[in-house]
Amino acid sequence: MNRLKAYLDLIRYPLFAIPIVATLPGALIASHGQFTGRVAAALIIALFGYFAGMIKNDYFHHETDKQTNPERPLPSERLTPKQAIVPASLIYGLCVLGGFLLNFKAGLLVMGLVAISHLYNAIFKAKGILGSLTLPLGIGFLSVFGALAVSGSVPRLVWYVFAATTLYDLGTHITTTFKDLSRDRQLGILTTPIQIGVRPALLVSAGATVLAFTIALLPYWLEPDIQKTYIIWVILGIVATVGTRISLYLQPNEKNGYFALKGSMISSILFFPCLIGAQVSIAVSAAVIVPLLLGTLFLLKTTGQEV
Repeated sequence: MNRLKAYLDLIRYPLFAIPIVATLPGALIASHGQFTGRVAAALIIALFGYFAGMIKNDYFHHETDKQTNPERPLPSERLTPKQAIVPASLIYGLCVLGGFLLNFKAGLLVMGLVAISHLYNAIFKAKGILGSLTLPLGIGFLSVFGALAVSGSVPRLVWYVFAATTLYDLGTHITTTFKDLSRDRQLGILTTPIQIGVRPALLVSAGATVLAFTIALLPYWLEPDIQKTYIIWVILGIVATVGTRISLYLQPNEKNGYFALKGSMISSILFFPCLIGAQVSIAVSAAVIVPLLLGTLFLLKTTGQEV
């Protein structure tokens, strides 16, 4: 049981909704709003690939975590590095196999996503703006993977999802780094605010976020044959983002950075899948989005795990 608890801590399971909401719009748009077996398979592959990435993150940074997060499974020696890297690599391999079983294009993209995850965790995470660009690209491509897994092609609407998700996650990734700003400076960890400066980093984050919301709104005017009620989720995402980031812009410190991060997590669950509302009714999209949001908040509160 102790080992099982250690693995659950390692994958940070309360964040399970993020890969689901990033993959779901592409899959449901490609399936015309129908929850098929291929949609379910795409979500499972994305979820377990995300968990494997979390494990790899802790594997590559367990030496730094001895100083910064000593309670985590690897620095606390509840698990050995080998007990982390072996299952993570096995899960990645199964995800690639699952992708190819769906179709060739999906398999190739899963290979690309694994490569992006590995490069981020092993190299780019501590490379400033490169890290802030790499991980969001992987999150954005999950929607493309969902579409390819279901239909073997990528509908035009999914490219809006890809661009909006990637840009929003870029803005989020930069705000994420503010919660450990002082510690990262002391340890020599290069993050975007340290590399280009606090105010320029906030400007890049704001610009990416505004562009993300703008792109998500474009189908409202440019795509005539969609349900316009999806815009409700965009508005809710804007409210959650602005309400929790404004304090960081007024006073850039670690406390406000963590508050902005928590707000971005909530907004991501509201915003990433917004365009499924272009295919299904507002009631159906709410039946998908609201339980994922409430489930995430419940798990974070009851487990005490970090965002």
